Amino acid sequence: MRVWILVVAGGVLPLLLGASLGSITTDAGEGTWAHPMEPTAHLLLMLGLALAHALVVAGYVVTAQRSSGAAAAYAKVGALGMAMVAICEVWSGLVAETDLDAPVITTLEIGYGLSSVVIVVGSVGAGLALRSDGSPVALPLLVIGLVLVVAVTLRFTASDAVGVAALTAWHLLYVWFGLALRRDTADPNAHRRRSTSVGHR
Repeated sequence: MRVWILVVAGGVLPLLLGASLGSITTDAGEGTWAHPMEPTAHLLLMLGLALAHALVVAGYVVTAQRSSGAAAAYAKVGALGMAMVAICEVWSGLVAETDLDAPVITTLEIGYGLSSVVIVVGSVGAGLALRSDGSPVALPLLVIGLVLVVAVTLRFTASDAVGVAALTAWHLLYVWFGLALRRDTADPNAHRRRSTSVGHR
């Protein structure tokens, strides 16, 4: 399967998961990490989100492979960040019934924060590095990094509904990245231009 298809699927998956599982709630377990979601539904949602992030990792990896210098390095950082947040999602699902004041929840939240920073650095860095090469993935990556800053801010300052909606909208931007990656992959001269550009710097 072509990588761009995996990335597009990863971009859409959180929206589908939220629509199908997000409404499965319970009155029990107040004060726990998953509340108000039912723990099993929360676990399934988190596993699905981890899969979505893993699919997107492929896009960063291909971008790194088709780039050189700073662009390749930053794309690898973006891949690392997405892998980190995928691990956090699995972890989140496993601690669904844990009290909110438990140390493990604090550690998990720090993990989410660190992975977000890594994604922002990798995405914005790769986007900026690729702009001068005329890569179609440059603008999507730049926007993805900047929008994540806004989405994470809303997640911690606004209501849960607004925060989740912001993060879902952010992840939908990977559909744009996937489609741009398709254009980049279909251009047989893209890698040659990029390598030549790096060689002249």
